[in-house]
Amino acid sequence: MGKLTTKANNAFLLGGLIMMVMVFLIVFIFILWAFRIDRKMDLGEKYHQRYEFVLDESTLNKPLQMYVNDSLIFSGTPTTVFTLNIDRFATESTLLVVDGESDMVSLIELSEEGEKLIIRKEGTEYTGANP
Repeated sequence: MGKLTTKANNAFLLGGLIMMVMVFLIVFIFILWAFRIDRKMDLGEKYHQRYEFVLDESTLNKPLQMYVNDSLIFSGTPTTVFTLNIDRFATESTLLVVDGESDMVSLIELSEEGEKLIIRKEGTEYTGANP
């Protein structure tokens, strides 16, 4: 093995090193491009309104679940009259009350200003009324 084969091996290794550096550079540029963070990105609207839901006597000892849009806010069987307070988090909101015994769903549209609602069970469905 002479100097000719050593030069060929060195040239081959140098070429491989240059190719490897180029591949890493291209992958790095792609990752920066794909995951770049826009510093001016708006994180969404902030709402300052609150909803207050009061479960009255007609809901006692009856299993129910309450959702605002698709977020579960209460699941259980209330044994006392109590109040749930949540902040408004979407432009349009709907309260869904699911009866645990019959799986009937009652929809109550919520105002954009925030409000206090008294939740009552009337017959087979739940209703919300302002005090």
